[in-house]
Amino acid sequence: MLGIPGATNDVAASADGSEPKEEIYLNYDGYDSWDEIYRMSNGSGDNLSLVSSPTYSGDSSLQLAVQEDEHWGISTHYEFDDGLLELNTRVTFALNSNWDMSGRSVANCRLWNCAMALDPDGNSGGGEPDGTNGWSNRMYVSSKGTTSDGPYNLLSYTYHMDKSQDHDYIIDGNDYVVKEVDIHPGRWYEFEYYVRVNTVSNGEANNDGVVKYWLDDDLIYDRQDLRFTVDLDENIIDSNGPVGHYGGGYTAPQNLYAYYDEHAMALDGTFS
Repeated sequence: MLGIPGATNDVAASADGSEPKEEIYLNYDGYDSWDEIYRMSNGSGDNLSLVSSPTYSGDSSLQLAVQEDEHWGISTHYEFDDGLLELNTRVTFALNSNWDMSGRSVANCRLWNCAMALDPDGNSGGGEPDGTNGWSNRMYVSSKGTTSDGPYNLLSYTYHMDKSQDHDYIIDGNDYVVKEVDIHPGRWYEFEYYVRVNTVSNGEANNDGVVKYWLDDDLIYDRQDLRFTVDLDENIIDSNGPVGHYGGGYTAPQNLYAYYDEHAMALDGTFS
């Protein structure tokens, strides 16, 4: 793995500047096991571990594995006691140096559950979101528009009321894209995002929900027309966290490893 890039940890431009009710900074050095931090919903707990190398800072990072010929590594959740209307999160991530996405012209791998509203059965939009039964935004790495050995593009993948499985590839010329970026295996990146649920008027969802992404402090994706929910009490942001899920009808061509460090969250606002 390469060393820490030159980008600083300065706050990216805030989405709306609102004061958060709480800021949470997870220091992986202070834990003995990942399950002291996150809950697992899919995959295997054997695919996530705290490791001493590589790290972005400190003594420990999270290593997430997706095994060859498998879909799931693991899906995790840092859960909130009360649902949120806004979530601003930062995390550093890296792909292992020999990450490969061969075998298909386009392959996608989910790296992060950005914001999820979980219905009573734990769903986050796996069916058709109707404003009451869960929704989600997830960040993926993708080989679309590039080669199987990278550098890769990012994908913002959203289940929302107007379109389930909405793929917004962060590639120049696509809607909502501010800046295309390259994700190189073996390098750490600082990823930040902001999600705000839509407002509701007379029981109807307004199309003003927000998802924004930054990479190394640069705004790269800006969407502000989403309808997630009609229930601002129960169908709002419940969790976020690391995940590894490769493909849909296809599986990982080899053992793949992603690394995470410095997971921080501003609840119901943006970082101060």
